[in-house]
Amino acid sequence: MSQIISDLLRSLRGLDPLKRLFWSELNYERVNQPLSTRDWLAAERDSLATEPLLFAEHDAFKIIYAQMQGDLSRTSERAIITRMLADVPYALFVFSDHAQQHWHFINVKYERDAQRRRVFRRITVIAGNDQVRTAAERLALLDLTTISRDLFGIAPLYIQQRHDQAFDVEVVTREFYREYEAIFRKAEDSIVALSGERRRFFIQRLFNRLMFIVFLERKGWLAFNGRTDYLQALWEDYDKRRDTNHETNFYWNRLYLLFFSGLNNPNNLLRINPSGYLQHLIGEIPYLNGGLFEQEDDDDNREIEIPDAVFEAAIGDLFYRYNFTITESTPLDIEVAVDPEMLGKIFEELVTGRHETGSYYTPKPVVSFMCREALKGYLQSQLVREQAVTITRFVDQYDAIELVDPEATLAALQRVTVCDPACGSGAYLLGMLQELLLLRQALFTTKRIGEQEVYERKQAIIRRNLYGVDKDTLAINIAQLRLWLSLIVDFRQGTPGAIPPTLPNLDYKIEIGDSLLAAEPRQMSLANQLIDEFRAAKDTFFNAQGEQKRAQRAEVDQIEEQLALLSGTPTDGGFSWPIRFAEVFADHGFDIVLANPPYVRQELIEDKPLLKKAFGDFFSGTADLYTYFYARALQILKPGGMLAFISSNKWLRANYGVNLRRKLAAETDVWSITDFGELPVFQTAATFPLIFVAQKDKRGDQVPTRFTQVKTLGDPYPDVRAIIDQSSIELPADAIRSESWTLTSSAVANRLRQMEKSSISLGEYVKGQIYRGVLTGFNTAFVIDGKTRAALILQDPASAKIIKPLAVGDDVRRWQINQRDTWLIVTPIGIDIKRYPAIFAHLQQWQPQLEQRTDQGKYWWELRACDYYPEFDKPKIVFPDIAKESRFAFDMNGTYFSNTVYFISRNDLYLLAILNSQVMWNYCKERFTVLGDSEKGGRLRFFRQFVELLPIVQASPEERKPIEVLVQRCLDAGGLDRTAWEHEIDERVARLYDPQGV
Repeated sequence: MSQIISDLLRSLRGLDPLKRLFWSELNYERVNQPLSTRDWLAAERDSLATEPLLFAEHDAFKIIYAQMQGDLSRTSERAIITRMLADVPYALFVFSDHAQQHWHFINVKYERDAQRRRVFRRITVIAGNDQVRTAAERLALLDLTTISRDLFGIAPLYIQQRHDQAFDVEVVTREFYREYEAIFRKAEDSIVALSGERRRFFIQRLFNRLMFIVFLERKGWLAFNGRTDYLQALWEDYDKRRDTNHETNFYWNRLYLLFFSGLNNPNNLLRINPSGYLQHLIGEIPYLNGGLFEQEDDDDNREIEIPDAVFEAAIGDLFYRYNFTITESTPLDIEVAVDPEMLGKIFEELVTGRHETGSYYTPKPVVSFMCREALKGYLQSQLVREQAVTITRFVDQYDAIELVDPEATLAALQRVTVCDPACGSGAYLLGMLQELLLLRQALFTTKRIGEQEVYERKQAIIRRNLYGVDKDTLAINIAQLRLWLSLIVDFRQGTPGAIPPTLPNLDYKIEIGDSLLAAEPRQMSLANQLIDEFRAAKDTFFNAQGEQKRAQRAEVDQIEEQLALLSGTPTDGGFSWPIRFAEVFADHGFDIVLANPPYVRQELIEDKPLLKKAFGDFFSGTADLYTYFYARALQILKPGGMLAFISSNKWLRANYGVNLRRKLAAETDVWSITDFGELPVFQTAATFPLIFVAQKDKRGDQVPTRFTQVKTLGDPYPDVRAIIDQSSIELPADAIRSESWTLTSSAVANRLRQMEKSSISLGEYVKGQIYRGVLTGFNTAFVIDGKTRAALILQDPASAKIIKPLAVGDDVRRWQINQRDTWLIVTPIGIDIKRYPAIFAHLQQWQPQLEQRTDQGKYWWELRACDYYPEFDKPKIVFPDIAKESRFAFDMNGTYFSNTVYFISRNDLYLLAILNSQVMWNYCKERFTVLGDSEKGGRLRFFRQFVELLPIVQASPEERKPIEVLVQRCLDAGGLDRTAWEHEIDERVARLYDPQGV
């Protein structure tokens, strides 16, 4: 089947192959019905060569063809499809250019809600092109004979659902990545002359160059023996000649010449001598500039040998089995092919060692949302004549019709400065490039201002608006590569044979450096003339080539040194923001900072002393790395600038987040907090993601903060804006204050404050007597079962003195502890182990492991230091560190606990009632970290720093007594029904917190 479909797609010139595809191979019914365009707008009609044709169908599902007047245009296609969707909600649309050479098969993902923004997914086919594997495999899934039927046949919705599945680009992406990884590993293993980071860097740079060439082929700028499938043609020629032409290695005999004598040579020898020997080896290629093909040290290392089998697999089994598109998809317009975003995904997933660096690739719809939210805030601060609703419509819907001052809007978009201080492979830079481009196009379409070719607009945006920093060189390379590809896709070649543009130099736009380790950026008084010279030198370098490029780089670096010298700013030890981006800081900083900062836990941070030096009082030894990116973002933002981050949500409640909460509360107006909890926004990592959007400096006129607890990644996700509109709550005006944030509605916030007002904290109530269970460092030796305990006591009755009953977190239930036959050998520091020979002999079995423990006393047989061992033997209230319901129990048996359990050393049945009450559970759900949805079985984290803040209401002896009686009944009942008593406890406790029942 797929072979027949492949042949039809290759021969797709005219309607006959298309009709055969759907009529004969995919089994749709034959139709030939023109569709009237009489009521359409003139621009929509004029973009078509003929009226659309309904040429195949099944029941209410339609296949519609439209021939364009000229080339294929996504804008025109979208307008035409939108026009027809009202009448044909279930459909596949097929477009061709006028010559019927280029084709788009377009699926509009079905949405029950007609108001939702439509997602267009397209498969591109070029007649005569062999690269149709992806298209053939996806279209083969549309065969009606493979779709389930019911009593009434195949429902149109079922067909639409199959089409939606067939056009799912994630399937293609996963398949390509799986094959890419296997070949990448094979290449890496084949190199013996290099090792470690050098080997990985060399292979990734090589594969980046190869993929860039495959992408570049789509522009037709590379040719070998007249063929534009350049890399495949180059390989086949080498493969044919290697036995007779003394060529022994594809890399050294062909690719080395291609990279460094062709693509990187401004004095392109092919143009000097177009029929010379070099052209016979590498064909017709342009000079590209830009740095991608600049030689690195290992590029000339002749000891490096890459077997031809690697290239045979990469070219034959990977690059030319998938369809590549040079166009980066947007959240609303997706090419079902391998697009440049794949470079970023490969980098984050394969190259970085993601779990060590904390790098996770942000989904494109999330990137788009964050860019748009930041732009709304920026434009509102710049365009005082425009209403917020007008700006929102402009940014979210690209609708400029109601703008009062479009010229001011264009000027604001042209001067905005945007930075990602942890740019990785460039997801946010590409996302912002796309949003700024669409907004400027909307201004031209609606208001006829800002006329430029798309290529020129993109180059202007990259030159003027985008900045990035990352300490990973590979990340910077890929970010630059994606920006180059984004430019190339929109360069329109004026005449056949015209020379394509050289790539811009992005070295001073996306820079290598550690964003955090330098001192706090500060405003400096520097000579305006020197800043102007710096800006001009960078601008000239942007498009410089050859010798001019080297000279211009030296000039930029020289001025940078002057700036550092005049300001007294050191340039080592981290990225010096006000020097490296002096042209931005001359205007007081960036307008927008947005990022997905690295998720590095504090235990893995190697530069804590340097961070402490850089951040001073903000530094916390237990804070994860991303918190410092928030602080740095505020430092590099100008007053009124917008911050948009996606990070872990733990700083909202964790102790280590106190400094960050205090700083954000004091220095920003928070626009929105969107908390995803445990939901897998990043599919391969549990990072508890949260999107945070704020504006620097308190303005006083800011709209209330919107807080959204996202419950599911089902519909309407991934449309984050729709989720907020549907599910967010408005926080009270004083919800975000100092380090204490109340992320709930006004009514709930008032209830929480009422509880706190009438109470004292649990920590104060129990005088700090909240303790954690025992950490042995090696449970195998210290935790024993009843049989072992009996044997030890039989050998030496004194053993019973230091063998204690043990419970773990899962054993602790509401009111009671499920006692298991599990015991703990308790050997505190200073124990005379000779008095317990049986215990000593037992522990000696694991002496080597016990000696290696980090958690031990002075001697290998001792447990770690603990000054509250006596508290275990007293009556106590016990609770686990994680629970999805109230699980406070009472222990009178001297039970010891594992480190997943906390206990309060108090014999206090009244306190136990308060802690197990419904009103306290409701309080915990609002104040504690939630894993999942607390309303649907989600778990709460009962860490000490949270629990000690619980409000404990004071009560008279007369009020306490009946509650204590009820608690004793619950304790005595064991596992029997306690519902009635618990209900009465809840009512009495609720009245204590709210006597008036307000």
